[in-house]
Amino acid sequence: MKKYFLALVALGALPAHAASFDCAKAQTPTEKAICADQSLGSLDDQLAEAYKSALDASTTTEATALRASQRMWMTQRDTCAARADCLRDSMTHRANELEAVRARSAKALDAAIARIPNDPKGAATVLRTYRGGLASAWLAYLQRFAPASGVTATEGQKAFQTALAAISEDRFAHGIVADMAKDPRKSRDVVVLTLLRMHIEQTERPYVHCFVFARQGDAAYQAMGGLYGSSRDSYAPVCEPEPGLFDQPAWKALAAAVGPAVDLASASAGTIRFASYAQWRIDALRATTAPRDFLNPKVAAKEDATATIRAWKDDETWSPGNRQKALAAIGPARDATAAWLQTHRGMSADEARRVAAAIVNTWISERLDFVDESDSAG
Repeated sequence: MKKYFLALVALGALPAHAASFDCAKAQTPTEKAICADQSLGSLDDQLAEAYKSALDASTTTEATALRASQRMWMTQRDTCAARADCLRDSMTHRANELEAVRARSAKALDAAIARIPNDPKGAATVLRTYRGGLASAWLAYLQRFAPASGVTATEGQKAFQTALAAISEDRFAHGIVADMAKDPRKSRDVVVLTLLRMHIEQTERPYVHCFVFARQGDAAYQAMGGLYGSSRDSYAPVCEPEPGLFDQPAWKALAAAVGPAVDLASASAGTIRFASYAQWRIDALRATTAPRDFLNPKVAAKEDATATIRAWKDDETWSPGNRQKALAAIGPARDATAAWLQTHRGMSADEARRVAAAIVNTWISERLDFVDESDSAG
């Protein structure tokens, strides 16, 4: 959600916006005053957005009450007539009220979503009371992945269409999901999760969806990672990996050795780099959530990262000193990862060794591919 409310205390810094209504048709003293003052016009436009956001976050019952309170506030606001200071105070206060309403509703919705793993039926009951696209996307999810929720195929399809319509103003995102839904080659699991992703990434709220990665596996990793090939991928709703692995000294040493080459490549990679970053975040999460996936050739990198480093010739893109540090860090990173896998995932020493080698190799290879491709493109 746009942080419109933070801007209300600094009206001088507000961007130039038209009012939320057609100023050519302004009739009342209040409307004329708003149209005559750029800061009030900006504030009115943001207030309209705040009202819409609060409505979208509300249940049907809450929305009815919100509409009534909005009408009462507008009547009160109009008593200001053309007094700009009075209007500014009234509108700022109302914006804060609307944000509080939105936050309360969003918190309750998040609590319902968090119930899905253990109580899908109860979660569905609460989700049905909400009006917004996010709740509808979760109902579509429940129909697809949680039969115990009681969401029927008909209800799920209706929820999917409602959630899709809710992002129609974002023509790019809407087009991606609409095209995927019509493509018989696309997994329906991925389609439903991609629609869910679109809604999650468009809001600023706590991540309560992290269970989908463990429950839906590969479909979730596909849907939530690099998608757009642009800066939009920086909002990919990828949850943090389980702590205790990548924050170990061995991994920090490896990251410090490879990091300068990645940073240099990023400077000339364009916004497509955000898709790579999202994929790296996906793989870091996967390494702690489903580490055995890295024994799958479709997931793990095929090239030998150690051989790639030894064969690296371009000292400008990656210094010899840092290459040597990377080579020296590979063994400790493998050992640390294997130990973590044995402790936290109950793997045998042999399995942990093989999985750890694949994780470290993939981590390095992805970044070296990025550096090499950026250098070639430049």
